[in-house]
Amino acid sequence: MSRYQVAEVTFEILEDIGQEGKNSDVYRILDSALNAEMVLKRINKANFSDAEQFFDEARKVYDNKHPNVVEVNYACQDNDFIYITMPYYQNGSLSGMMNQRFLTLREIIRYSVQFISGLHNIHSNNLLHFDLKPDNILLSDRNEAMLSDFGLAMHMDEYGFTTPKQLYSKHVPPEAINTREFSTSFDIYQAGLTMYRMCVGSDCFNSQFDSYSLGGAFDQGKFLQDLGNGTFPDRNLIPTHIHKKVKDAITKCLEVDPDNRFETALEIINAISDVDENYLDWEYEQNEHIRKWSKRSSSGVLHCLQIDTDRKSTAFKIGTTDKRTATANYSKDYLTDAELKRFLRQSI
Repeated sequence: MSRYQVAEVTFEILEDIGQEGKNSDVYRILDSALNAEMVLKRINKANFSDAEQFFDEARKVYDNKHPNVVEVNYACQDNDFIYITMPYYQNGSLSGMMNQRFLTLREIIRYSVQFISGLHNIHSNNLLHFDLKPDNILLSDRNEAMLSDFGLAMHMDEYGFTTPKQLYSKHVPPEAINTREFSTSFDIYQAGLTMYRMCVGSDCFNSQFDSYSLGGAFDQGKFLQDLGNGTFPDRNLIPTHIHKKVKDAITKCLEVDPDNRFETALEIINAISDVDENYLDWEYEQNEHIRKWSKRSSSGVLHCLQIDTDRKSTAFKIGTTDKRTATANYSKDYLTDAELKRFLRQSI
């Protein structure tokens, strides 16, 4: 009797889960044997030049168990495809949440600490992720950020460098202009860019990237120029309610020179872990003409401030009886950044 046995796995595809920049098909499935919903990643065998690489991604995830790294349930194959199954999280991805609303600073810090903890773990195991982005950070049933999708991950050599098989253009770091060998600073840049996107929102980041495609053709020369001089993405677009410590951490992650970035993922966590409590829970909204901040106090009073494009501000409170009262100190024809920060710092 052969030591190797072939077993059958039966599942029903329930939904096609779209992903930004995907290099595989991802589905929500029902595993018939376990009667359980899972996420299934289907990868075409034609993508591989060597059969030994078929289960490489699944093994990398399996070997890097961590509370903030998505687990592999099982991996299997048929004649044409490799299948990797993972837990299904009803909360979806960080990207999905960002498409619905702006995150509060508390959420940005919490999710960042969690996915960067997973990143620190894989770096400790000599692995680079190479594909950090909001689509690849899932939100567990406990509402914790989980690092996923190791399709581009590579082991580092003895000097701490490796070369990815491909790069995700929206998140490529400046040093990719001149080299194809990267260290952990690559992932540090992508972690910072993911945090940046959490702060400015999906529309702001995507519009910056899409601006290089005016006329139907991507202006790679202009993009690489702006990437190399640090003007993409625009660091000045991070909203005012994002605490300086978080802004500084993001800016350091996005340094053009890799040597000026954080040396380890753990340093990012330390840099953003001590932030003024009063900043954390402001809810932010933005449209073409108005920026608005609001926060509810422990007594149920809603405090609001909105600023138009000319910086004319209107501040008010809405009490538990829905009565609206103007806040005269912050209702001005021109509100400065210093005054806005003072409003956000106040204890409510």
